[in-house]
Amino acid sequence: DFAEGNLHHKALLISVTVCSILLVLIIIFFYFRYKRQETRPHYSIGLEQDETYIPPGESLKDLIEQSQSSGSGSGLPLLVRK
Repeated sequence: DFAEGNLHHKALLISVTVCSILLVLIIIFFYFRYKRQETRPHYSIGLEQDETYIPPGESLKDLIEQSQSSGSGSGLPLLVRK
């Protein structure tokens, strides 16, 4: 009976140790991942950057006409009027 209780105690100790080590490793992984994302420059696409999606001199209609001839269903989807 004593040996069986000792075996359960060792199994509990080993499993708690393994789980604790895994938890610490996961916390370290996410910490370094967070720090790496924090040091990267943040890119934002906004209207204040003077970047337009439609080139000057062209309209949305011109872009739709160009996309229709690009072949095999690629490009902008057509808008359906009711």
